[in-house]
Amino acid sequence: MKQALEGIKVLDLSHALAGPYCSTLLADFGAQVFKIEPPGTGEISRSWGLPLPGGVENDYFASLHRNKKGMVLDLKNTAGRDLLLRMMERCDIVLENFRVGTMDKLGLGYEQVRQRHPGIVYCSISGYGQDGPYCDRAGMDMILQAESGMMSVTGELGGRGVRCGVSIADLTAGNNAAMGILFALRVKENTGEGQHIDVSMMEGQMALLSTILGAYLSTGDIPGPMGTTYKPILPYQTFRTRSRDLALAVGTEKLWQDFCPAIGCPELANDPRYVDNSTRNRHRESLITRLQEVFLTRTYEEWEEVLVLRGIPVGAINNLEELVNHPQVRARGSLVEVDHPRAGKLRMVGTPIRLSGTPATIRTAAPLLGEHTREVLRELLLLSDRELEELCQDGAFGEAAPAMMENT
Repeated sequence: MKQALEGIKVLDLSHALAGPYCSTLLADFGAQVFKIEPPGTGEISRSWGLPLPGGVENDYFASLHRNKKGMVLDLKNTAGRDLLLRMMERCDIVLENFRVGTMDKLGLGYEQVRQRHPGIVYCSISGYGQDGPYCDRAGMDMILQAESGMMSVTGELGGRGVRCGVSIADLTAGNNAAMGILFALRVKENTGEGQHIDVSMMEGQMALLSTILGAYLSTGDIPGPMGTTYKPILPYQTFRTRSRDLALAVGTEKLWQDFCPAIGCPELANDPRYVDNSTRNRHRESLITRLQEVFLTRTYEEWEEVLVLRGIPVGAINNLEELVNHPQVRARGSLVEVDHPRAGKLRMVGTPIRLSGTPATIRTAAPLLGEHTREVLRELLLLSDRELEELCQDGAFGEAAPAMMENT
């Protein structure tokens, strides 16, 4: 079965999380992704996370780079840079997340590549964007969560802002980059012209904060952390029960009318203090106190049965072990298995987007460092063994290249 992005070739020069997450989404849907790493120890995320069985590869890199061809190129070497330019001429997409200006200094920036390949779709991910007074600052996920305001609204009520439990700035940027690339490919289909995509991690976080920012721009009130609560809707938070915590979301007035008798408090439905969402917000403290008292009278399991029956959105706060064994996760096959050449069978999260006609597939494990260098250059640039050996001698693949090239 043909896949959605079959035939699309991607040069992935990115590192860490945002760029690699983007290229994994593209690869899962059939794009041919060439993962370019520097010689020596490879890209920085090869040293992150915990060792897999065998002690050579780690879980972080292995979970992030499936379905890609791994290559080593020394971009500080003239022969390595020239080789990459030749590859760019034969690819559809370039993805990079170096500090702003680095690719231009190497002679590999968008304007330089566009002169040789007008149809190139060139995506740059950075902390703050390609211009502005902060553009040359390094942008790691936690820094952008802080600078963007995301951290200021995350945490316990009345407490200090904290980092989100996942690298949300990176992951959002990766999603935005993938969308931008697909938009640009659509334009290229009609015009034949490529373009430069500028993805800012900071602006990605601002987009996630759009409703909170909208409220601030309207009222001037600066929000702080609110724990599990959500100011626009009430009740919309977690509550303690006799067993485990319960997450509750009563998002409409109809649900409120159904919810109150379901928990044995029909009088609350039309209480003047709680009759609609705005009045409930004005009397937030008294309502939450009352609801907490009620929820402590039963276990989570008892409340779940009652609330699900009435169509009230409710859920448990699962840890990751509980998530992995969740009946919905099992039924949908949300976790996939892939064979790794060194670590054996690995389980990882599958693709979160499901297409009925051209679904994503998990075909190969993350590549070993430089694993496919010879294979890709033979197929993409039609290089002979003699030419490959000459490039080795010229330093295109770094000092460790001869051994690496013999094993690929």
